[in-house]
Amino acid sequence: MATLQVCRRLLSRVALKTSAPVTVNPKRYLRAGDRLPDVEVYGATPNDAINPAELYKGKRGVLFSVVGAFTPGCSESHIPEYISNHQKFKEEGYDVICCVAVNDPFVMNAWGKELKAEGKIKMLADTRGEFTRAMGMQLDCTKPLGGWRSRRYSIVVEDSVIQQINEDPDHTGLVCLLCIKNMKSRARAPP
Repeated sequence: MATLQVCRRLLSRVALKTSAPVTVNPKRYLRAGDRLPDVEVYGATPNDAINPAELYKGKRGVLFSVVGAFTPGCSESHIPEYISNHQKFKEEGYDVICCVAVNDPFVMNAWGKELKAEGKIKMLADTRGEFTRAMGMQLDCTKPLGGWRSRRYSIVVEDSVIQQINEDPDHTGLVCLLCIKNMKSRARAPP
């Protein structure tokens, strides 16, 4: 836990000390009502190619993106929050929950194992950022993280069609949890 806190402080300092820590793609390509991009990402290995449009075919689910595996905020709150609400998502009729990041499949697989996400969250590696670019969610993190990454966002998908997109406008990461917050709000609402 202390290591994650140190990493979090270092990442925030690096981002603050650079003249332009991140550059956001100003144009989002996909909107609610559009189909998921027909682009391959990877599961546990480079031999485990997965097409998200096919994965969500005939299913209802959530797909959320993070800047990178093992990032402090996502390791400490985003992924654990989805894991702890996994059963609630199933009760709400969600068939699949996926986390995608611009990382290699071995890193995403190791991160999922460390966080005990197996069987609850499918970890997807967007190795070349092709899915991220097709979504219009690329984020220039060359100074703080060494390359292009993905903005944080969460989407609700039904039968491969995007129903809702939640974007992170200020890079706080809280948008990753909007699907959970909205679900909890519906559960508390009077009939």
